[in-house]
Amino acid sequence: MAQNTVASGRAWLYSHNIGRNAVAGMGFSLPISVACADDGVLYVANRGNEQNPGGVRLSKLTVDQEFINEFGRTGLAYGSESKEGPLFKILTGVAVDLDGNIYATDEWYNRVTIFNPEGEVIGQWGEQGEEDGKFNGSGGICFDANGDVWIVNTFDSKIQKFSKDGKYISGFGVKGSGDGEMEMPYGIAIDDNGDIYIADWGNDRCLKFDPEGNHLLTFGGPSGPGSLKNPTGVCVDGDGDVYVVDWMHERVVIYDVDTKPLSYLYGDALEVSKWGQMSIDANPDMNKARRRVQNLGEQQRRFRMPTGCTFDRANNRLIVCDTQRGRLQIYEKDNSYLDPQANL
Repeated sequence: MAQNTVASGRAWLYSHNIGRNAVAGMGFSLPISVACADDGVLYVANRGNEQNPGGVRLSKLTVDQEFINEFGRTGLAYGSESKEGPLFKILTGVAVDLDGNIYATDEWYNRVTIFNPEGEVIGQWGEQGEEDGKFNGSGGICFDANGDVWIVNTFDSKIQKFSKDGKYISGFGVKGSGDGEMEMPYGIAIDDNGDIYIADWGNDRCLKFDPEGNHLLTFGGPSGPGSLKNPTGVCVDGDGDVYVVDWMHERVVIYDVDTKPLSYLYGDALEVSKWGQMSIDANPDMNKARRRVQNLGEQQRRFRMPTGCTFDRANNRLIVCDTQRGRLQIYEKDNSYLDPQANL
């Protein structure tokens, strides 16, 4: 039974989930970030882990659970014209530019790798350092309306703006816990006005800046309605509603355009994904093991350490990286929701 979350004349209707834990093919290995192209195709950044280093890659698929391909496992090592090596070690973010090319950040190599839609490497830039234009833990990534790319510098709490070919344009950010300061920021999003939202992981809050980096407001915080605990992802829809992935509370907090908390999503995947069902059908012992799990439906439904999110504006749906479950959960937004008549 699908679950609906309703608040202030709109509703978020759970649609379906995609994925299973897998280091290749139709599955994910710690999906940490997701981006949606104009044609509705999804690109998922798989962070992998020390036990499954081969799982670090980008997956390409449709929201209808059609697996297209995967790429980014290996390629030309940075700074080399001949030596093949791993393109990623610790994937952190993925975004799609206005031309449909895919940009991925790696906090270990402190660089950006660029792919065309077929998964071929067409560019790479970035290096470690504390100076402007360099990275110290490159994290969340997104594009603005002009096609410039914004990247979070997690470890030194800076936000930097580049041209799409890697030329430094500007930046801002101060490490700390005061107004407008950041501590280990992670996720980033930009709204239709060009204002910038930052998931301030270390301070348990979200910050909003104007395009010049002036602090506008702070929301979330460690207590009260809409509170956050180590937020990691953020996105904004066309109505200005803001979605923040509340990592430690294992939920998504929804705020309105004025950053007033509206509601919460905790995960609603009561069914197994199509890819997950393939695993069960191929291994009868897996189904037996599932029957031994107490409260299986409740455990299966909820998010487990979610990390990233994106909003597919063309189809008015929210996509959440349910990271530890190895899947995406999809919600459709209904902007004209009406409560049913009381006598029905």
